[in-house]
Amino acid sequence: MSAVLGATTRANLKPTIPIWIVTILAVVVAFAVSTPFRTGTNASSLLLGMAPLLLVAAGQGIVILTGGIDLSVGSVVSLATVITASSLGDGSGTLNVALVVVAGVVIGTANGVGVAAGINPLVMTLATMGIVKGGALLIMDSPGGTVPASLLEGLTWSFGSVPLTFLISLGVVVVAWLLTSETRFGHTLYAVGHSGIGARRAALRTNRTLIVAYALSGLLASLGGLVLVGRVFSGDPLIGDAFSLDSITAVLLGGIAVVGGRGALLGIIPGVLLLALVDNLLNLAGVFSYYQYITKGMILIVALALYNAAGGELKIGGVRLLPGRGSKPDAGAPA
Repeated sequence: MSAVLGATTRANLKPTIPIWIVTILAVVVAFAVSTPFRTGTNASSLLLGMAPLLLVAAGQGIVILTGGIDLSVGSVVSLATVITASSLGDGSGTLNVALVVVAGVVIGTANGVGVAAGINPLVMTLATMGIVKGGALLIMDSPGGTVPASLLEGLTWSFGSVPLTFLISLGVVVVAWLLTSETRFGHTLYAVGHSGIGARRAALRTNRTLIVAYALSGLLASLGGLVLVGRVFSGDPLIGDAFSLDSITAVLLGGIAVVGGRGALLGIIPGVLLLALVDNLLNLAGVFSYYQYITKGMILIVALALYNAAGGELKIGGVRLLPGRGSKPDAGAPA
């Protein structure tokens, strides 16, 4: 492995080791103590739940590596399901998929342009979230619609208990990891996350990198919505709301620094698996769904608390939101 991957890539993989260990142990324990967990049907359900979040979290991870954040991904997921199940297409599903892809890229690019122009990512993507959610509700004000049969067949294809959409999503995460780790774009991405000012002084194309990062986030969020249709069989203008929180949590659990510039997208895989495992076990135990939101919110708080205790500080777009232990007050313009 060391002969193939660069030293920086190997260093960025180290923070993912703890979450891999914790997640593997959690799977082993669940397998040992829960009989329903060991069934093929449950395995298929677990992997189906992971597939869309893997895509959304990969896009979120790319953005967080720049030191930003994308709060609009949940609304983009919802919009994608609405477009897929709407009558906008030609009946085959081809046009629906094309519209989903275009919508994701356009929304993500708009976010990137705004952030590159100096708008704080929190503000920019929060505004976009509201706009996109309103658009989804205009197209379909309640769950429903009809997904083209040929498209639905492809989205529900599986190899035994392993859904095709899960395998594709897993492959996308690996490709995204290689893109951000072993290419010039990826090196610039990390440089921007480490120090935007330093990257500009080094004459790196920071604005283009930011725009591409957010465009990829929008694209992957829209594809996540498309994959989600293979699970719910319809469109829903609000179904993606939870993905904003879940994607951020998965990224932080995966060892990516919330300030950007450190970590590896490969850590998203165990992060997503751990969240899916929590949902799955709570469902098997008959726990009300509202408690699942509470549990994942608590997981995010713990992840941030551990990051803070380790001496980190939460900054988004150069604005300090959570000072790390021992951090000093800012003495000038944010980096």
